[in-house]
Amino acid sequence: MYKQAKPALKLRSNLKPMLDERGVTIRKFAVRIDYRFESVRQLCNVELDGKRLPVALIEATCQELECDICDLLAFD
Repeated sequence: MYKQAKPALKLRSNLKPMLDERGVTIRKFAVRIDYRFESVRQLCNVELDGKRLPVALIEATCQELECDICDLLAFD
């Protein structure tokens, strides 16, 4: 009768594994893209529960890593 609520999708970041794969620390990456360390560190968090992500940070990250946004962020 009533529709059952779907489980909420969670946004997940793949940045940390991508940096590890390249042997780059979060701090070095932040310097390379000229972005605040704390902002990059937050983007490295696996689950991004309700966090705001600056578009400029996502653009700089994708450009530097030569990847698409779907490689960087995914839904679980």
